[in-house]
Amino acid sequence: MSKKLASINLVLLITAFTLSISKASASDTIRVRPNLYHIDHHKNIVIINQSTSELISGAGEAKNHLLLDETYEFLAPVYSVNESASYKVVCRDSMYTAYFTKLPIIHINTRSQIVDTPSVYASFSMSENNRAFTQSAIGIELRGASSQSLPKKSYELSFWSDTLGAVSRDVRLLNMRTDNKWNLQAMYNEPLRMQSKVSNELWQDIHQIYYKNLEPDAKNGIAMTYVEVFVNDEYKGIYALSERIDRKQLKLKKYDNQTIKGELYKGSGWGATTFTSLPPFDNTSLTWGGFEYKHPEEEIDWTNLYNFVDFVENSSTQDFNNNYKTKFKLSNAVDYYIFLNLLRSLDNTGKNIYIAKYKAGEPYYYVPWDLDGVFGTNWQGNQDNVTNGLLSNGFYDRLNQDCSPNGFRAALVQRWAELRTTVINQDSIMSRFAVNTNYLVNNNAYEREHIAWNDFTYDATQLTYVASWLSNRLAYLDVVFSQSCTALSNVSAIATTGLELKMYPNPATGYLVIENNFSAREMCVQDMSGKIIMKQALNSKTSKVDISALPKGLYITTVRSEKTSKRNKLVVN
Repeated sequence: MSKKLASINLVLLITAFTLSISKASASDTIRVRPNLYHIDHHKNIVIINQSTSELISGAGEAKNHLLLDETYEFLAPVYSVNESASYKVVCRDSMYTAYFTKLPIIHINTRSQIVDTPSVYASFSMSENNRAFTQSAIGIELRGASSQSLPKKSYELSFWSDTLGAVSRDVRLLNMRTDNKWNLQAMYNEPLRMQSKVSNELWQDIHQIYYKNLEPDAKNGIAMTYVEVFVNDEYKGIYALSERIDRKQLKLKKYDNQTIKGELYKGSGWGATTFTSLPPFDNTSLTWGGFEYKHPEEEIDWTNLYNFVDFVENSSTQDFNNNYKTKFKLSNAVDYYIFLNLLRSLDNTGKNIYIAKYKAGEPYYYVPWDLDGVFGTNWQGNQDNVTNGLLSNGFYDRLNQDCSPNGFRAALVQRWAELRTTVINQDSIMSRFAVNTNYLVNNNAYEREHIAWNDFTYDATQLTYVASWLSNRLAYLDVVFSQSCTALSNVSAIATTGLELKMYPNPATGYLVIENNFSAREMCVQDMSGKIIMKQALNSKTSKVDISALPKGLYITTVRSEKTSKRNKLVVN
C-alpha cells in the first residue's frame, strides 16, 4: 500500500511540474532573459532591466505569469508593463514586488569582507537595458574618509585579468573612459542622490582643460552614470558609477628617464592645501601639509609643490602679481573660484580638490573632486541655507588683491558675465536637476532606494529648496562679482582680529566643549598622519561634542566658519 501511495504522489508531483512548465510556456507569460532579472530574496524584490517593449507582445492580451528563475504569478493580470510602476507577484507562497528599470544593474559577489584596504577579490557583472553584458574579476575596497562611517558604502573597483590582481584589465563602461579603475559612489548624504552628479556635469560645461588641442582625450573632472547595485545578492540601491581623477584622466606626462614631467596631488586635509601653512616635507612620505602624492609613482619629490606653496604664502606683492600666472593657470583659477562659490562648497577650498601639472615648465591647475556638500546642503546631507559670503583660501586671498587690467579680478568679472549668459543661469542649472530627477522618478528608483535604506524618502520639496537657494545665491554673486576690486577684496579677506575659540577640557575624555564667536559651523578632527577621524556640525556658539569614539592619543582639530578656520591640538585620555 505504501509503495502504491508513493507512486501516486510521484505521478501527482510530475503532473504539477508539467502544469507549471505549461503555464510558463503559455502565451500569458512574460519571459525575461537570464542576465536581465535580478532578485533579492530577503527584501523580496525583483528588478528587470530588459526593455519593456521586448516583453509584451500581442496587444490587449493579459499576462498572468513572469518567468525568471522560476515561474512567478501576477496577483492581477497585466496588459502592459512600465518602469514607473511596480507589480506584485507570488512564487512558492512568497510575495515579491517586481520592478522594471532602464538603469544598468551591477552584481558584485565576494566571499571576503570588503574593507578600506587592501582590495579583495570579487566577481563583477553588469547588465544593460540594451542587452550589453560585462563580466570580470575585480578587486574591491571601501572608498572615502568620513563616508566610510555611513551605512551605505562607496566602493573602489580595480578590474583584474586574474583572481589575484597580478594583471589589470582595462574596460569601457557605459560610454565613459576605458580604464581598470572605477568608483561606485553611494551618494548616501545627498538628499536627491544627485548633488555631486549635477555638479560634475556643470563643471564639464564651465571648464575645459587648457591643453585639449594637444590631448583631445584629456578631461578636467569626471563623468558619472546612474546604476543599481547588488552585493552578494543583496540590493544596495542607487549608485553612480564614476571615472577617477588620475594621470590617465588628465593625460599628464609620464615619468621619463628619471625625470618628473607631469604632477598630481590630492588635497585630503587642511594646511598647505589652503595655503595657510608651510610645514617641512619628507621625500620618503606620500603625504605633506594635507596633500597626498599621486603622480608620478616612480619617485616622490615634494620640491615643486613646496616651492609653489611657499611662493603663494611668502612672496612679496610685486613678485606674486608679476609671476603667479606662470605658476598657476589663470583661466582655471578663475573658473574654479566661480564654481566653488556658485556651489558654495565649504569642503572644497583645499581639501577634496586636486592640483595637477601637465608637464615640466607648465602651470599648475585645479581639478574638483567629492562634490557632495553643495547647493545649500552640507557634507552631512542637511540643509545649510546660507547664500552670502565668498569661499576662499590663502591663494585666492592673494589673487583677489590683483587689480591690474589683465589680472585675476578683471578676468573674474569678465568670465562671470560670460557664464551668466550661458551655463550659469537659474533655468539651465535647475533643468539639470529636473533631468536627473525625472530619470530616477520615471524608473521608480527612489522607491527602491527607500526599500534598501528606509531612512531615505524622496522629497520633491528638496528641488524647491534648491531652486530658492540657487536664486538667492546667484543674486548675491551678481553683486559681489561686479563690484570694484577693492570691494571684493574686502569681502574675500579673512579678518582674524577678535576671533576667539575655546575648547575644553583638554586633555579630554568622552566629550569636548567648543565656544566660539565667529559662527563656526564645523569641527574636523585629524590624527597626526592627517587622516580625518571625525567631523561634527556646530550649530551654536557653544557646542558639546561627543568624542567617546576617539581612541586615546594626540589629534589636530580644525574649527571652521564660512570665512575662517582655527586649528588646535587635542589630547584624548
